[in-house]
Amino acid sequence: MANPQYGQNKADTALDNVANALKKKQFSIDFGIQEANTAATETFSKGDMILGFSAVVTEAMTSGGSATIQLGFTGTTMLSAAVAKATAVADYPIGPDHSADAAPYVLVADDTFDSIVGSATATAGQVDVTVWYIAAPSAHAGPSWVTPAS
Repeated sequence: MANPQYGQNKADTALDNVANALKKKQFSIDFGIQEANTAATETFSKGDMILGFSAVVTEAMTSGGSATIQLGFTGTTMLSAAVAKATAVADYPIGPDHSADAAPYVLVADDTFDSIVGSATATAGQVDVTVWYIAAPSAHAGPSWVTPAS
């Protein structure tokens, strides 16, 4: 995108690079027969910058007990609060639970997006998930800095 009066805007390329780097992974999770445990779903690579996620309940959670559902990256701030089965009804939104989630989270190792059922086995429940992230660069694309010999 050029500015005809002043010539090419050099920042345009940088903005295009960011727009092309932004990725979104969408998937569905059926936790309807999940026992009270952590189940790994989608894998993300070391160095990926997780910008955030959102999930929407598409099938209400049921359980013979007082089950809860929690979604996100276990052991990080990019994790939702535990949502009780009475709350996890159709169209209920689930997202990260901490104010620290306003900042991106860079994975220090390959990691999975997890479905965590707590307290009791779930007998029904599904969510649609969207994770926004920037993939880890495969090579350094910026300027190289050389320290001159003194």
